[in-house]
Amino acid sequence: MNPVMLDKVDEFIVGILNKSAKPLTVYQIAKEAGLSWATVNIHCYKLKSNGVVNDNIYECGPGQKKTLWCVPEKT
Repeated sequence: MNPVMLDKVDEFIVGILNKSAKPLTVYQIAKEAGLSWATVNIHCYKLKSNGVVNDNIYECGPGQKKTLWCVPEKT
């Protein structure tokens, strides 16, 4: 299996998630990172597909969903 190649933006996002005590939305990550929402969204899904981060989808109202991103628990 090939190791996951992370660029600087990926590493920055993972660092923000590692420092956070709770899962964050894309908006919260983007605000902390000083990046656009769209950039962070693309990188979060890239990191998810490589198994680096997890997403948790919550229903927060009728027909509304919120995705929270976190780093998998380390054992």
